Amino acid sequence: MISHWINNKYALAIKHHYTTPLEIVFKQFRLGGAIFLLGFVLIYTSKQMPESAIQELMLLVGLSAVIIGFIIAIMAHIRMTIIRLVNVFKNSSDISHDK
Repeated sequence: MISHWINNKYALAIKHHYTTPLEIVFKQFRLGGAIFLLGFVLIYTSKQMPESAIQELMLLVGLSAVIIGFIIAIMAHIRMTIIRLVNVFKNSSDISHDK
């Protein structure tokens, strides 16, 4: 039963997802933060414009960028946390097997 689960393609995909080096995931986190910041810049810029349809469109794009950037950044942060936990448990099991 367990060997079937370990060889399952979904389990392998999850294992690969959470054993990715932190440097790669941190790039995703930075991308989310940059998009988030860009969204705030667009919102601030749209508030400086006179009222028009362009202002509303710019505000919509800015809000969308803030939401998308936040989601990307928070997912990357959660992934980094899980990767660290996996590494801690993997290292602790390696140490206990060495004794």
